[in-house]
Amino acid sequence: MRRVRLLAVLWIGGILAQPVLALGTPADSPRAAPADSSLQEQVRTLDQKVRVLERLRELDQEAAAAKAKADPPPVVKPAGKEPKLTVGGLVQAQGEFGDAGDSRFAKNDRFLLRRARINAQGGFLEGFDFRVELDLGGSSAGLRAQLTDGYAAWTGSKIVSIRFGQFKTPFGYEQLFSDPALLIIERSLANDRLTLSRQLGLQISATSLDRRLSAAAGVFNGNGVNNGLNDNEKFLFVGRVTAVPVQAKRSDQEVRWSLGAGAYTTQGSSLTLNDFGFRGNAFSGKRSGLGLDTQVRFGLFDLWAEYLRAQFKPVDSIPSAKLISEGGYVQGSYFLVPKKFQGVVRYELFDPNRDLGGNSTKTWLLGLNYFFKGDDLKLQLDYQRSNASGLSSRENKLFTRLQVVF
Repeated sequence: MRRVRLLAVLWIGGILAQPVLALGTPADSPRAAPADSSLQEQVRTLDQKVRVLERLRELDQEAAAAKAKADPPPVVKPAGKEPKLTVGGLVQAQGEFGDAGDSRFAKNDRFLLRRARINAQGGFLEGFDFRVELDLGGSSAGLRAQLTDGYAAWTGSKIVSIRFGQFKTPFGYEQLFSDPALLIIERSLANDRLTLSRQLGLQISATSLDRRLSAAAGVFNGNGVNNGLNDNEKFLFVGRVTAVPVQAKRSDQEVRWSLGAGAYTTQGSSLTLNDFGFRGNAFSGKRSGLGLDTQVRFGLFDLWAEYLRAQFKPVDSIPSAKLISEGGYVQGSYFLVPKKFQGVVRYELFDPNRDLGGNSTKTWLLGLNYFFKGDDLKLQLDYQRSNASGLSSRENKLFTRLQVVF
């Protein structure tokens, strides 16, 4: 292409030079005719070369187009007849420094892949959706792939939907909130200890009043994630209702107030539950739970508050015949720079045994979030100061995370 441009410039330059040469040589000069003839011959030669090069370029373009048509780039194609299929993922690279913080974290400084997920989801025209997600990361040694979500759902109605498989149980607002959209790097200790995480089961959901009132009820094995066995013939029953009393805009700012409540009951055996004082951290018996939460948004400001309570009745009465555990948090956040830079403050409390003094964990947390491209690309920094049972009087811990959603 550069040769073509060079020859074209020489050609045009030669044509423009003709008048100059003509002016510089008298018309009756004997050298005028030969010089003019020689210049015209050079122009004809350059013209032929330009035409040849142009044709060669056209042939190269035609060959490239034919190759692309015969060998198209690789694309993800549905194996079935679903009209839509989306493949995505999530990477959260995390660093932890300082003290242990609370019973969930390691005391040693470390780097880890908190989450490294690949997912596929889609739907059929008949009103069925599906989702499958694998997590290749984790906070423990010996990383291995494990299923997080794997379910099919009927969504043929605008009011009612049915979900069957493994997914998050409808209990606890923070637990249900999407992992990539969390304002704090790690959920509260009360959430991790008192909610039910993902389970295998069946759930029916309903919504009305333009999604301002919704409810969900489900029945699950109750044995935890990636466990297809049921330790007895009892099931875990879970329910949640949410309402949005206020949803409006004032001075171009979103104003929203929402409320939620949830409950569960179940009976199981040999369930791993930490921090409650059960023998070997294994619980067998009846348990039930209650949760209340509210969220307020006014423009750039968000306020979350949640209370969780669980009652345990271990069959061996260890550490007691009936144990009540409770906890919760209050969290406020504000965009210092709209959609870019956000500050977060949270206070949380977890008491694993209300009747036993001196075993609660109280935590203050300060966080900063910088959004390069919303939640798809963001950087988070959290400082946590805890007063935790069994640890030093004050625990200071720093978390940092870089998140990419694709």
